[in-house]
Amino acid sequence: MRHWKALLYVLSVVFPTILRTRHRPVIFNRESGMGDIICTIPAAKELRKRHPGATFLYNCHADFAAVPKLAGVADRVTSCKHIGLVGYWYRFLLAGFYHFAHGDDTPGQVAREPMVMEFCRQFNVPVATRHPELHTPPDTRERARSLLAEKKLDSGPLILLHTGPSWPVKEWPVENWTALVSGLHHHGFDCIAQLGVNRYLIFDKVNLGLVPDTVSLIGELSLEECIALISQASLFIGIDSGLLHIAASTRTPSVGIFGSTQPKFFYTEDENCSFAFSSVECAGCYHRRPLLHWHTNCPHDILCMKSIPVDAVLDACLKKLVA
Repeated sequence: MRHWKALLYVLSVVFPTILRTRHRPVIFNRESGMGDIICTIPAAKELRKRHPGATFLYNCHADFAAVPKLAGVADRVTSCKHIGLVGYWYRFLLAGFYHFAHGDDTPGQVAREPMVMEFCRQFNVPVATRHPELHTPPDTRERARSLLAEKKLDSGPLILLHTGPSWPVKEWPVENWTALVSGLHHHGFDCIAQLGVNRYLIFDKVNLGLVPDTVSLIGELSLEECIALISQASLFIGIDSGLLHIAASTRTPSVGIFGSTQPKFFYTEDENCSFAFSSVECAGCYHRRPLLHWHTNCPHDILCMKSIPVDAVLDACLKKLVA
């Protein structure tokens, strides 16, 4: 079945591209999270220079197709789970096949530097020192502004929260989010909205609860609109997720909350992002070998996230808001 689907991709995507353009296409591949895809963009832009005149296909999860399109690195975005077989068995039909492999998902290895830098070094292209910039079309930005006015979120500095959904070991307790919002209101920041989706890539449908005293934008935005909205915010606060990568790519001041993962392997020192990171001994277990229990059956009851104090996150937020 895997080989049949790979052949079907060749017949339906690769061959038609060759017949139409008279050139073999180039495939970029990163099938995992949105943040990972964003981090491939600087390397992909440099790799395009090696193949003048080629058609570039970016293979990723269908939910994130907007990212390589907005970044201008793909003429077409596809979603094939068995693209590796295409790159192996049908390599002769391609001008290039570039699978972006991060240290943490490579057997026997771990990450050693921020992802955006690692992807550049993988293919020996100039190393980027920060996330790529993402821009949305004017009509998308206008829809975002209209939504802010409709939700009465345009009367002061806009603060956006992203609490999840994600793996439980990445989520900060809801009572902490509630206390954080209360602290922000106490300091006079009242335009606070919560982003998110009710269908998660891994867990499918979820019931994402709303943090009290915030405006819900959950499930109301396309990915392009979400990018446009984040670009207009005064502050983005979130757990380790693709939306935090978007904040870095729109140069929006942000505060990330990390426990099982470490921000130093995803963000460079040049980003406009501060981090609240757990200091417990087992923190950052995702980057260790053996992998331990980073996403399920945590033997320490997710102490890394539960031990991050609200005051530390609030202090980081206030510093960004008054900067």
